[in-house]
Formats: sequence, C-alpha cells, structure tokens
Amino acid sequence: MTINLKQLLEYLDLKIRKTEEELEYLRIVREFLEYMVDKLSVEPSEEELPGILSDVKWRRYPSGSSEWCFADQLPRRFIEELIKHGSRIVNGYRYTYKKLTDGREVVSRKLIKQ
Repeated sequence: MTINLKQLLEYLDLKIRKTEEELEYLRIVREFLEYMVDKLSVEPSEEELPGILSDVKWRRYPSGSSEWCFADQLPRRFIEELIKHGSRIVNGYRYTYKKLTDGREVVSRKLIKQ
C-alpha cells in the first residue's frame, strides 16, 4: 500500500507542475490580449480617419450607387458619431450607420455628387 501512495503523490506532483505550467501560459495569453485590447481602443485622429476609411474593404451594393462594410471594421468613435447624428461626410462620401434586422451593424457610404 505504501508504494501506491508514493505513486499517487508522484502523480499529484506531476499534475500540479503541469497545471502551474498551463496557468503561466494562460497568464501570458491574457497579457497579450490585454495589450491588443489597449492597442485597438486607441482612436484615430481626425486627420487619420480619411485614410482608415479608404483602407476598409467596401462592398458594392447591387445597384452600384453606394458601398457598405461591417461596422466593426471602423473606429468605434466614428460609429458612435454616425448613430448619434445619422450620417457624416468625410472626403466626399456620406457615411450612414444601419442596424440590420438580424442585429448586424453596417455602414454604407455614397459618393456625393458635386
């Protein structure tokens, strides 16, 4: 019976070491995710916004008159402004926020004729 208890203690020590290693790994992953959240929460300046908006992968509506993208591809502050004010003009485009019936959020943009 003493041998079984020794084996059990060795097994428990091994499990504790492995759990501690996994816990350390999870802490590293958590630190990385916190870094990414902080990095993504930095809002662009007004000067940077036109460049960000032009870099987004816009999808053309079948009518061809305007384009759209998912709202999560754009800075959160810009989306909040669209929700509050209805639309906004940036670099010759009128941007409008829409919440679809299935809950997805999109932003459409249409080139303003001059």
